[in-house]
Amino acid sequence: MINEQVMIDTVQRMLDAGIDEPTILSTLVDTGLSQEDATNIISKVKTPKAPLMEEIVQQQDVQMLRNVVETQAQEQGLQQTQTQNVLDIHEQKIDDVSKKVDEVKQVIQNQASPQDPGLNYKITNLESKMQEVNANSKANLDLMQKILEINRKILTELEAKK
Repeated sequence: MINEQVMIDTVQRMLDAGIDEPTILSTLVDTGLSQEDATNIISKVKTPKAPLMEEIVQQQDVQMLRNVVETQAQEQGLQQTQTQNVLDIHEQKIDDVSKKVDEVKQVIQNQASPQDPGLNYKITNLESKMQEVNANSKANLDLMQKILEINRKILTELEAKK
């Protein structure tokens, strides 16, 4: 009797080539197999083979990698969302501080500009008097420096005459 694996391989090639089952069955019977053995071989070839252990392990590895990638993608998405939320909160706080600074600026500007014309006159008067006092102080300082310089010259001449 012919090796069963050789028969299975031959039947597989014949099916892959598109040969119909009755022709394959008659060929197997012609080689010396019984009708029942030939039918069994054809049915073995036609039944899907159980996946090999390696294929199962590879499928599991692929699934685990997919899960890891999906988990990492979700984690990254959550981090991006969290970062965006923090930035939004920070932007809101900056806007609030800016509004408060503008309010304070407005209050200061309103207080700095006197509304009373009499007060304006008094401030202008005070400024002019301050300028006069400042000018007088500078003149006195210059005069005192000149007096001091003349006194030094006199003292130097007296010391030289001795």
